Amino acid sequence: MKLSEKIQKILDSSITSYRISKITGVTVSSIGAMRRGERKVENMQLGIAEKLGQFYDEEMADMSMETIQIILSEAFKKIGVKPFIDTDDENVIIEFDLLGDDDPVRFAVYTSEITTKDDVLQNLGQALRDFDTQEEDGYYPSLYSDQATNPEPVTAEYMPISKESSDYLAGLGKKILNLE
Repeated sequence: MKLSEKIQKILDSSITSYRISKITGVTVSSIGAMRRGERKVENMQLGIAEKLGQFYDEEMADMSMETIQIILSEAFKKIGVKPFIDTDDENVIIEFDLLGDDDPVRFAVYTSEITTKDDVLQNLGQALRDFDTQEEDGYYPSLYSDQATNPEPVTAEYMPISKESSDYLAGLGKKILNLE
């Protein structure tokens, strides 16, 4: 892939200009100008192009199941949690044993829907916080992995959990969302 194509993918991504700037050192205003079409990718300085190319290579290029597992392992290590992480045919599965609940709760990361490290962490954080639908026998996720059409990038198995477990997962989700 050409360097200009890598940079265009960055500019077209949902990653904020601030985050790109923080990691690369390229100013937010320069990134914004390129996103708005005020500056052409082909005319940028070589040093800026190399920084953005390196960002693509490190943050966006390889979102294989193995890479996603590594991202998840590192994130959970940072927040002091060690869930079981595995794969099936095309997804990464995260499993938590929760106190007070008989069965572990599972989350699926749909690798075909993930394009960046930020996608992994943001969508996981949201899914962890999603066990907020109270029913008679416990708390359920509003988005879950049995959705056949248009699945979210990360969803939970549809099962009831206790209020304490719901609060615990929400706290983990908040920590994941606050990781840099």
